[in-house]
Amino acid sequence: MSHPSMSEFDIIFAGGGATACVIAGRLAACDPSLRILILEAGPHTLNIAAHVQPYQFPFHQAPTSTTVTFNIANPSARLNGRSPVVSCGHCVGGASNVNFQAYTRAPASDFDDWAVDGWESKTLIPLMKKLETYEVQPDRPTHGYDGPIKISSGGYKLGIAQEFIDVGMAYHKRPYADDTNDLETCNTYSPWAKYIDGATGRRSDAAHHYVYNQAHNPNLQIWAGKRVKRVIFENKRAVGVEFTNDPLSCPDADQSSSTVIASKLVVVSAGAFGSPTILERSGIGAKAVLKRCGIEQLVNLPGVGENYQGVFSLIYVTTLT
Repeated sequence: MSHPSMSEFDIIFAGGGATACVIAGRLAACDPSLRILILEAGPHTLNIAAHVQPYQFPFHQAPTSTTVTFNIANPSARLNGRSPVVSCGHCVGGASNVNFQAYTRAPASDFDDWAVDGWESKTLIPLMKKLETYEVQPDRPTHGYDGPIKISSGGYKLGIAQEFIDVGMAYHKRPYADDTNDLETCNTYSPWAKYIDGATGRRSDAAHHYVYNQAHNPNLQIWAGKRVKRVIFENKRAVGVEFTNDPLSCPDADQSSSTVIASKLVVVSAGAFGSPTILERSGIGAKAVLKRCGIEQLVNLPGVGENYQGVFSLIYVTTLT
């Protein structure tokens, strides 16, 4: 499932995070004859304790971590001259295999406010339900109960967690709710559900529940430690990708480039930071940026790599003496 043995596939995914795992896994399950390749720069996560034991999530944020990429921005005056750091998954399954496992869904009105065809809440709710098995409460109309991703309370509740909610309700005067992820309820206190299988206690992630569980299918391959450099085009049609061994995952491996051909489709699925850089290295982007990097422009698309909006973590370390 993970050893390069073919030079041509039907579909190639450039990046093996959560998106690639879900789409590739569903395609393979629908049509096992499809030859599908996932190229992921980071390492495998199959049954590795750091990726399946929920309590180990903080270790992925260590400065020496090889399962997370730390994207360091320019210094900002609003941060007193410091540089914000945004971490992204660098492993098969992406952030779903290294994140804090916090189950959070936006209100339906947020999706409707986008006013984009196909992204309305009425279209997305059936997909949200298809994704999950909601173990927290039964018979909730906006939750699913037979999907691959398990949602639970995490298996154990500390008394201090309930005390935290009680104090919040007393001082902020917000009500309690059993479910703040029903796509309607807002501004309430509630226990936080998690992407954890309540029966096994394991992290519930995209890699194990969409692709690793199809190891019996030789047509679905995952090549870990392979960083995509660019998409190969012929007459503006994507026909393959050029890749190399990732220097972080494979520090002692040959760094020369290789190519693999896609007969049907190339999917760029390397995340909010990885996908724009692949597109730009492929000649898709703003002319000024590509010219500065010595890349011949194939498609003029100035928005590539611009207007990023996201979150970054603030980790506090306290010492008691």
